[in-house]
This record gives sequence, C-alpha cells and structure tokens, in this order.
Amino acid sequence: MNIGITRELIWLTVYVLISICGGKGLAGTIHKPDTLYPRIDAHIHLYDTRRQGSALFLDSVRQAKIYSPHLAKEFAAVGVPAGVGFAVVIEASQRREDNFWLMDLVDHADGLIAFIANLDPRDPWYIKDLDSLTKSSKFRGIRIRPLKPLNLSDPQIIDKFGELEKRGLVLELGGSDLDPEVLKTIAWRYPNMHIILDHLAGGRFYSDKKQLDKWKGRLAVFASEPNVYCKVSALFDLSGEQPAPLNTNYYNPMIDPVVDAFGPERVLFGSNWTLSELFGPYSGMIRIVDDYCKRREHLSPEQLFYKNIKMAYKIK
Repeated sequence: MNIGITRELIWLTVYVLISICGGKGLAGTIHKPDTLYPRIDAHIHLYDTRRQGSALFLDSVRQAKIYSPHLAKEFAAVGVPAGVGFAVVIEASQRREDNFWLMDLVDHADGLIAFIANLDPRDPWYIKDLDSLTKSSKFRGIRIRPLKPLNLSDPQIIDKFGELEKRGLVLELGGSDLDPEVLKTIAWRYPNMHIILDHLAGGRFYSDKKQLDKWKGRLAVFASEPNVYCKVSALFDLSGEQPAPLNTNYYNPMIDPVVDAFGPERVLFGSNWTLSELFGPYSGMIRIVDDYCKRREHLSPEQLFYKNIKMAYKIK
C-alpha cells in the first residue's frame, strides 16, 4: 500500500476541483487546507444498517440521525469538501464476520487507505483471522473492544499480542479504563509494535482540576514509551456540549495535555465520524484543528493529518 504518486495526483485533482468550485460543495461551505498533501482522518466508522445485526453498536432511536448506511461515498461527501480525502476505518461491530465485510469494502475504495479490525485475542479463531485479514495490504491491526471484558494484564493475553508484532500490525486501545502500568508492560514487551490510544487516551473536557491532573499523570506514563501514539480524536463527542462548540479555544484544554505529553511526532487526528455528526459539522472540526495548529508551536497540520498517521500505522 503506497500513498505515493497516484494518490498524490488524486489529492491534487481533488484540491483543484475544490478551488474551482469557489468554496461550495456537497456539505456547504468548504474549508480548504493551506497545503497540498493528502489529508487523512485516522478514525472513522463505516457500516450498512441494511445488513441485519451489523450495526448493533448504534441505537436506532437515540442515534437516528446516523442510523442509515454510511459507506465510502458518504464519508467523501463530508470529507472532501473539508479537505480530507483519505481515511483509516475502525471496525466498531463486535461480530467476526463484519471484519471481513469491512476488508472487502476498504479494498475496493481508493480513499480508504487502511482498516483496523475488532478481534478478541481469546477467540479460538484469533490467529486464523489475523492471517486471513493480512491478505489485504490495507489491514493494519486490531482494536480491543470485545463483548466480554478483557483483562489486558493477563499474561496469556499479552502473549497473544506477539502475533501482531510478528505481522507488523498495530494494537489500538481506548484509554479511559486502561491501567498505565499494564500499557507500559505491553509496550516494553513488544517495542516494535506500535500502540495507538484512541480519543485523547481517555481524556475529555474537565472542569475539575483534580480530574484534569489525574488525566495528565496518566498521559505522562502512556507517553513514556516511545512506541505509543495518541489520537486527537472525538473532540466533538468529548466536548461535553451538544451541539459541540465551534470555538477553537474551547478545545485547547483538551488537546494541549496530549500534545505536551506525546510531542508533535506522536499525535494524529481522528474525527470519530459518523458519531461526530451527532454533535457538529465535520468541516467545523477540521477548521478547529487547523486553527489549533496555527497557534501551537512546532505542530503542523501535515504532521497531525498525514505524517504521524503514516508513521503510527506503518503505512508506506
């Protein structure tokens, strides 16, 4: 898999078309990026609600706004006008078979450059599934999100992560309930395996200083291992407001601690689309992140949207 000359040309074509359109597109006002590099969203979800049982992670009533098929073309409709032409897809379904459905979908969509499966290391099919999914060059690893709680400190589970390192795959984790010392153990055991923490590593907007300081302490431990990365993702979802504020400064207390801990080389952008649609417009989130980078010393949009994502997921 190579986001090389072909994808660069695709992106340049998209950018030119955006410019020609004069700022109007599928999603209204366009937010045009300042630089000509392929922008990637490192955290989106795709699903087809017409497939029975494949979208059980959604509530058809409470989340009715997004309870409809959301596939590659739906992402392009919001992403391209906002200047984001590519994405990494994270499987949210907990059914084994949906990982293979996603593989087929991603393999046939040029704008979808990678996918992360949702596999349980305790499953007897775990190794076989890894081998089957690895047949796709766009398969980059797994996220741990099982139906039954998983004890990450279990030595047998930690042993199973070695199968990821053997295959050059990444391990993706949520940070809210993650024991920092357990993460350090896994990261130290497999120094060549990249570990990516989702959604500010369990952070959110904190009005309580004790909670904020506790989160910052966890971030420091997470970031102490050089093979651990963190997503600046789900900002709208974690804002504590609905609709989410569109004022960039509102998000500084959410983003600053992550960048301070991990540095500009180990942070990557993710939207958490489609769930982000429940809180605000995709283009608004991109504008907020771009504005943040303008004020943040040594952090460029190219790092957050492109270079760091390629590095973290080992995308060539």
